[in-house]
Amino acid sequence: MDLEHRQQELDGKIGAATAFDIKKRPLRLGGKSGILTFIIGYTDGVLAERIISALQGIKGSPATLREVMEADLSFASAEATKSVDQAASELLRGSAVLLVDGYEDILILDARSFPLRESSEPEKDRTLRGPHTGTNESLISNLVQIRRYLRTAELVTERFLVGTQIPTEVAVIHLAGRADPALLERIRSRLKKEALPALSMTQETLANHLFPPRGLGVLNPFPRVRYTERPDVVAATLMEGKVAVLCDNSPSILLLPESIFDFFEEADDYYFPPVTATYLRLVRGFVFAASVFLIPIWLLVVQNAGKVPAGLHFILTDKPHPVPLFLQFLIIELALDGLKMASLNTPSTLSNSFSVIGGLLLGEFAVKSGWFLPQTILYAAFTGIANYVPTNYELGYSFKFMRMSLVIAVAFFGIWGFLFATAFWLFVLACTRSSAGKGYLSPFYPFDPKGIARLFFRHKSGKERERFRQILPKT
Repeated sequence: MDLEHRQQELDGKIGAATAFDIKKRPLRLGGKSGILTFIIGYTDGVLAERIISALQGIKGSPATLREVMEADLSFASAEATKSVDQAASELLRGSAVLLVDGYEDILILDARSFPLRESSEPEKDRTLRGPHTGTNESLISNLVQIRRYLRTAELVTERFLVGTQIPTEVAVIHLAGRADPALLERIRSRLKKEALPALSMTQETLANHLFPPRGLGVLNPFPRVRYTERPDVVAATLMEGKVAVLCDNSPSILLLPESIFDFFEEADDYYFPPVTATYLRLVRGFVFAASVFLIPIWLLVVQNAGKVPAGLHFILTDKPHPVPLFLQFLIIELALDGLKMASLNTPSTLSNSFSVIGGLLLGEFAVKSGWFLPQTILYAAFTGIANYVPTNYELGYSFKFMRMSLVIAVAFFGIWGFLFATAFWLFVLACTRSSAGKGYLSPFYPFDPKGIARLFFRHKSGKERERFRQILPKT
């Protein structure tokens, strides 16, 4: 095969003419001319020099490049192919590609070395006693961390390329014989379906592609995909027979399927003694339930102040409020979200000043101006903080929408509005299905007493011990 012609074909597929970071290194292989093409910054310089030295030291004329790979490149991961498209695709993902005059084969050399962020503990899901590690933006690095927890032949890893124009590596991992076969088949078929040009926003684009909402499901705010950046959480979830989906360029790992109660689990539940962990679970559930119903119930109490016992009059308000109470809460909700978005864009050097200004605007000045009552500031502050109880942002906003709708219903329709709005949201939760098509309220619906007990009370053996005995080979 003509070397120059094949190199031009490869250059056209990788855009070498308009990319200064794509380099070509001429070399000799057994008396023949060759060209090694690679991308600056993607290639390990030390390993690349070793490969070039090994190739330049070859004597004679090997029959195929596969022979060169098997005999002289045993220290490096390599692959021989005849497809220019495959070679171009691997080169754009960081591999080096070798073309040699007179050979039909193309040698793909894995000398990748990506700039990686340190695998530090995620900000949103810290632990007091567990491992302080987290995932980063490299799929291979994340898979290695998960394998440290699951050193078993039962771990199945499947690789897919998603994107018709810009392919991105996606990995589906599970434990053999434990995951739902129907769910696995659905994930595989969706990943193989040529529908996405690229994964522009990585995990969220991927989640919408795997489980596209249909009909009124577009308006359902409750998340059906759980994200985590902790490899120990991924390992423990896989032990339960679930599936994890990793996406290159994203530290977030998708966990499937999940019920609504799985979003309330935390790693610390399994790094503390059973009594402590059970107490933390109960407190977590109570605080989050209070964040949804505290304000609507308080509004109901204020509306029916004449029926409140004398010993509870301290929870009422005796000050005039020109702004209706429900409107005060809605304004504070919007203001908190606005300040939250502003804080994300605030430079760290100005964060303290921002906190002081935000506290004054929503605290003392807001009360003195007569816009808000001290009770509304107190209850809104409690619910705003309690929204961060679950580690999932989407779930926090789902219950925020529930709380706001309850407040509006109570303001206009009183107790009947509260009951109707509560029944409506329970109906939505009951109709919501997980990614595997099962009940979102499981184990409450369908009813499972043992599942409910496990939900509130942590078992003394932990989360994985019995499952490890079932998975590890017998000795």
